[in-house]
Amino acid sequence: MKVHKKNPSWMAGGMATMLLCTLLFSCNNEDFLESGNPEKACDNICFGISSDKNVQTRGYAGSDDEGYTADRFVLRSDDSADTLCVRAIVSDGINVSGFEGEQALTRATPVGKDNFYDKFHVLAYWSKNGAPVDQFYMNTNASNVAASVGTGAIWSTEQIYYWPGADHSFQFYAWAPTDAGGLTTPSSPSSKELKYTVPADAADQKDIVVATTNEIPGNNNAAVPLTFKHICTAVRFAVGSQMQPGSIKSVVLKGVKNAGTYDMATGNWSLGDATVDFSQTLNKETTGTEANGDAITSPEGTFMMLPQTLPAGATVEVVFVNANNEERTLTASIGNTEWKMGTTVTYKLSYEMSIDVPTDAQDAHYITFPITVNVKDYDGAWTLTSNLTNDVFFTQTKTDLQEQGYWIDDDKGTNTISGTGSGRFTYHVYVTENIGDAARDLQFQITPDDVNGATPTTATISQLCPSWNGNIGCERIEDGAYPWGFLWDSNMTIKYTVPSVTSDFIGHYISSLLIDLSNVGQYNYVTIDRPFLSIRSITIDFSKLTANGVAENLDNGLQNTNDIYNYNGANEASDLIAQLERYGCTPDKELPTNPSDFAAKSCVLKNKFTKKTESQNGVSVDIPVLINLEWYLPAKTEAPNMEDETYPLNGIYWTSTALQGSSKQSYIYSNGNSESTDKRDVIHNVRAVRQKP
Repeated sequence: MKVHKKNPSWMAGGMATMLLCTLLFSCNNEDFLESGNPEKACDNICFGISSDKNVQTRGYAGSDDEGYTADRFVLRSDDSADTLCVRAIVSDGINVSGFEGEQALTRATPVGKDNFYDKFHVLAYWSKNGAPVDQFYMNTNASNVAASVGTGAIWSTEQIYYWPGADHSFQFYAWAPTDAGGLTTPSSPSSKELKYTVPADAADQKDIVVATTNEIPGNNNAAVPLTFKHICTAVRFAVGSQMQPGSIKSVVLKGVKNAGTYDMATGNWSLGDATVDFSQTLNKETTGTEANGDAITSPEGTFMMLPQTLPAGATVEVVFVNANNEERTLTASIGNTEWKMGTTVTYKLSYEMSIDVPTDAQDAHYITFPITVNVKDYDGAWTLTSNLTNDVFFTQTKTDLQEQGYWIDDDKGTNTISGTGSGRFTYHVYVTENIGDAARDLQFQITPDDVNGATPTTATISQLCPSWNGNIGCERIEDGAYPWGFLWDSNMTIKYTVPSVTSDFIGHYISSLLIDLSNVGQYNYVTIDRPFLSIRSITIDFSKLTANGVAENLDNGLQNTNDIYNYNGANEASDLIAQLERYGCTPDKELPTNPSDFAAKSCVLKNKFTKKTESQNGVSVDIPVLINLEWYLPAKTEAPNMEDETYPLNGIYWTSTALQGSSKQSYIYSNGNSESTDKRDVIHNVRAVRQKP
């Protein structure tokens, strides 16, 4: 008979079917009704439902954040060297249900917000005057009769259930889908358990969701919030950003527990000891160019497993046909790892490699810059190379001279470098000059050594050619502004106190740099206090380096630059400061200007050097030696050849020509004119030039 709100005789005698109005829509867990009022009064029992996203810590299935890496392992073959690297990624939620942007997999069909499970089952456990009633108040399916979810659509049964009054109380338990194979549900209020055996076929495995409530009074007269949560673990397979070409024939999860009991009241699983294997035949072709995260298993082929700490003998098995058409069975242990309830575990096959290079083009002269190799999910050997084996070299560390900016031919490294395993690896790249008529590509390649047919990962950067104007070409990218130099006041005097333990050696080093201590008078800016054949202190007075009568050639910048760079040991003296500080000598102050930063030297450093080594008492010092001066500061008449449409000049530039008879003035170039001069301590732009070969 019909059930009405004020019919107490029905409540004692039985239960009828109902109209269950259930509103499903995209909202926060608190927003259960289309109206935004979860406490909306209603005579009949109705529900608002949502998904449980309260426990999201790192990554959510279906979001841009792929989650966190729980484990890494390598699939290996017993009869070959073939391997596949695997990363186990865990993301909160299951990307397979129809709640708030998730997708559900039911009947091998992805189900989204607009096609949620077509029904779910609800049990109402109830008490009267505090005493449990030994029958369900409600034991029925709710079906969606509207076209879509999230629009206030009504889910209904045949008849209506009314709130019975304050002397009654309820707890509601619901699950979906209602047709999950292997699922046994409670037959009486004495049980709140779901017994489940996972079907063998992945297409038959369902994403089971469960919702429960606390005790609710029988005069609630408001919508009951049901928050569904996933009680299984989704397991899927995908590829990373690099995957060797071939075919994945099948995947198998071996030695996995498949049966257990879920207590809806406590939210806990209890599993049996039996284990089985779950497999899928895929025949998934891989080209080596798949996008990162491309699925190997289709959505309907996602394994829906029981949450568990996997038995010690559990393994993953992949049958892979490599590029040589050789079939390999690759296995790895996943024993003692955890599949957490309500998460998605993605076993991402393959590895990920990338190379970070500078984004800007590089200049035409001898150059150096860092690159970073990034390797993930790979524990084998790999090789870094380039397309220009005679011009591009790699080294992992820098020497002292390289740290000072010298391009040292002896220390440039090798054209191939090897590494092992995952991580971030920084290398210093040394590239020879490009003196052609066009820019050239520098392509870097990293290739896994243990992967048959692997496609190298590449990164490319452009090296410009000189801006040729007749027989002279200039560099394209300015690296800073400098003084012409050799105009320093008395503040440019520094005194170093020398530790006795290094005194003899430093004396020998100074001899090497400044040719001969017996001729120190030639270098009147260096004073050495050396009582009893030892060295107590070294004073360098750069104000005495005036360079009068040097570099006055109007036409030959190559000669001028050479003369300035080698003038009176000035370059060696500036290098000496860096060496003294490395040997623990103590300066009396900090110089206001770095004497190494002068226009001609900035151009010289764009050339190739070798080194000579001076040794004494088992201690060695490397000294830079210029091989050939090719890049130089242009002379007064050469400066107008500094033209560049792509990287135009801007401002005032130094030439290498000193004003004849002056110790303070040198020529500058600006807007096609090089007739003016300026004080040598003024900072102006600098561009190096070279002659066309």
